[in-house]
Amino acid sequence: MPLTSWIGRDGAARAAAWAGVACPPAVAAVLLAAGWLSPGYDPVRFTISHLGQRGQPFALEVNLSIAALGLAYVGVAWALDRALGPRARAGAAALAVAGAALVGVALVSRNPAHPIPHRAVALVLFLSLAVAPLLVAAAARREARWRRHAALSVATVAVSAAMLVVGGLGVVLGGVPAGAWERVFTGVNLAWLTAVAAGLLRPPSG
Repeated sequence: MPLTSWIGRDGAARAAAWAGVACPPAVAAVLLAAGWLSPGYDPVRFTISHLGQRGQPFALEVNLSIAALGLAYVGVAWALDRALGPRARAGAAALAVAGAALVGVALVSRNPAHPIPHRAVALVLFLSLAVAPLLVAAAARREARWRRHAALSVATVAVSAAMLVVGGLGVVLGGVPAGAWERVFTGVNLAWLTAVAAGLLRPPSG
C-alpha cells in the first residue's frame, strides 16, 4: 500500500478530512433550525437561499454555515489530492470549485431584486457537485481500498444527473417544488462528501 493512499501521517490533511466529516451534519442542523424558526418558511417550496437573503432572521448564521461548508469542501479536495496524488487532481479540482461556489453563494446572497448573480453562482455549484463524484470515481477505482467509494461516487453521479434533469424540467414545465428538489440534490452530495472524507481517515486494512 503506497503511503500516499492514506493521510494518517499528515496532520493538516487529517484536520481537513475531519472537517469534511463534521461540517455537513453541523450545517444541516443549523439550516434545519433556521428553517423551523423562520416565520412562514416552507422547506418544500422555498430554497435554502431564502434563509440567507437580507432581512431573514437567521441570514448571518445561515450564510456563515454555508461558507464554512464551502471551506470544508476545499479542505477535502486538498486532502484527497494528498491521498491519491495526480490521478485525483481533476476530481479534487471539481470539489474545490464546488467549495468556492458555496462560499460564493454565501457572499452573493439571494436578492429578489437582482437574482442573476446568485443564480449564476448557484448554477456553478450544482454543476460542479454533479461532476466531482464522476471524476473522483475515475481515480478511486484504480486502488483497491477506494473501489467502494468509486461505486458510491458513480451512484451519486446517477442520482445527481437524474435530479438535474428533473430540475430542468421543473424550470420549463413547472410543478417541481424548488426547496424539496434542492434538499434532495444537496443531501445526496453532502452524504457523498462525508463518506469520502471518512474514507480519507480510514487506515489501510491488514
